[in-house]
Amino acid sequence: TALVLGAVAAGVWAVGRFRRRVLADRASAETFRAAVDGFAPLAVAQERRRLSTELHDVAGHRLTAILVSAGAALRLADPVLRERAIEHAIGAGQAAVDDLDRVVASAGRDDEVGIEAVDQLVAGHPWVRYERTARVVPPAVAALAHLIVREALTNLMRYAQGAAATVRITADPGGCTVTVLDGGGSRAAGDVGSGLGIAGLRARVEAVGGDLDAGPAGPGWRVRARLPWRPGAAPGAAPGTGATPPVRATTGAPPGVRMWAGAGAAVRDGAMVVLALGLSTGTVLLPGGDGPDPLAAPIPATLLVALLVLHALPLAWRRLAPGAALVAALTVQVAWLAGTAAGWTRHDPAETFLWCWWVELALVYAVGAYRPAASLGFAAPLAVAAVGGVALGAGADITGNRAAAGAVLGVVLAIPLVAAWLAGRLVTTRRSRRSTAEAAARETVRRHADSAARGERARIVDDLRASARLHATSALAAAEAGRLDEVAAQARAGLVALRRLLHGLPQDRPDPPPAVAALSDLAARRRSALRFVGEPRSLPAPLEVAAHRAGAALIADGAVATVTYVAGGIGLEVRRCPPVGAEVLRSLRDLTDAASGSVAVDTDRTTVRVWLPEALR
Repeated sequence: TALVLGAVAAGVWAVGRFRRRVLADRASAETFRAAVDGFAPLAVAQERRRLSTELHDVAGHRLTAILVSAGAALRLADPVLRERAIEHAIGAGQAAVDDLDRVVASAGRDDEVGIEAVDQLVAGHPWVRYERTARVVPPAVAALAHLIVREALTNLMRYAQGAAATVRITADPGGCTVTVLDGGGSRAAGDVGSGLGIAGLRARVEAVGGDLDAGPAGPGWRVRARLPWRPGAAPGAAPGTGATPPVRATTGAPPGVRMWAGAGAAVRDGAMVVLALGLSTGTVLLPGGDGPDPLAAPIPATLLVALLVLHALPLAWRRLAPGAALVAALTVQVAWLAGTAAGWTRHDPAETFLWCWWVELALVYAVGAYRPAASLGFAAPLAVAAVGGVALGAGADITGNRAAAGAVLGVVLAIPLVAAWLAGRLVTTRRSRRSTAEAAARETVRRHADSAARGERARIVDDLRASARLHATSALAAAEAGRLDEVAAQARAGLVALRRLLHGLPQDRPDPPPAVAALSDLAARRRSALRFVGEPRSLPAPLEVAAHRAGAALIADGAVATVTYVAGGIGLEVRRCPPVGAEVLRSLRDLTDAASGSVAVDTDRTTVRVWLPEALR
């Protein structure tokens, strides 16, 4: 009786957990659908920020160099310097026009450059001392180093003209350090900066696990950035390959990390095993009527219990490998029949099958629901019906022709078995249609958002062509004609136009939809760094909402977050200060529990890792 009651309790718990997951998924899907109108404004805002950063980084550097060199030549009235300034203006002017055209064509995508690009950049400023001890630099790190050096040299020309400067790129254990130091100088074009450079660089550096500081150093200014070789590693960490993998419940927590794992589908499957074992054991082992007591002899009793356990265990694989699970359960049934025929067990095979066959019934349904195209297919219910017919035909209450009785009873068994398999197929069909409809809806939303972003990009490009690019082209034409004063005037006008364009972009921050893509906007609002690892893909609405809620709870001011797309789910790691509060951890545990995920927290509670699986329901 205790076994039966315990099994029933496990079954009720499993049903309750499944019901909670279904309700949570439905609520998340409704939340996602209600917020689809927010994807287009979000895409527009992200496109503005992307183009703003690229225009500041690329065009601002070229136009500043033209303005500073032309202004210096005009003030000194040196024919040699004037000739050099004109040559520089021609080269830099053409480069500025080319860069602006590239920004327009590439829609703000960063180019990946090698460390040699930094060498070429510094070589264009012969008055800068250059030291590089880092010989081999990964392309992603080299591209970031190039951005840092370019921004620092641009600011140097604007705010410290004529200052002695040094650029150093030194190798460190696990990374490199980029340092740009100047000795102070006169302001040349400080009124044409956009004010977006250092802040944007700091966000990019922190997004890969590095750090950047910029500030006074004696009479001058110093910019120093520490960049790890592998993204997501702390500066100075040992070299590695790639970002920190998500901590899953199946892999366990590393030392110094506390983990809470949600009771997901695998745990529900375990509850089904307990239910099967408890019901089967509790009913089969109860002696009834005048039949033999199955517990009378220890060896047959032990064998019987072992067979009951082996028969229940395949339910743990019912979602991931239902065909193999069904074959395993049927194998146990056949072994059971063979043991009964050999006299190793004392229980009536017909009674045993009737008390246990619901396991096969559940597995037949699973074959239809989770693996309808598997090799078993329609053969699954027929195989169970055949084994069941043999077991029922061998029952003690059968008299006469046992083979004929078994055949008739097998046909009777086939009716509910085929119905279960068809029910599974129906569930699969409905699930597939629902997934297809959801994917189509997400694709429609994505196309609408992309269209809105392209429209905003076209508007900005039109303004760019009518302002900064026009002045850059005029500066180039003036340089080719030898009119240095006009070169300086057009370069300054181009920088002013660029500044007005960047600061004139609408800075509205629409309410982000509850989706993974919106975490970048959330991080920007909270002055945090966010990076994505892996190939982004469309996720089910419940997973999108859960990931966004986890990010919203964890990403605080100054945090560094990493979203990792992997097969079977998505991971979120957030390093932050101050530590995560107890209330936030409780909400995260509830969220991951409902999503069958896990949350791991370091002992100091400054690093939190969330794993959300894309599991079968």
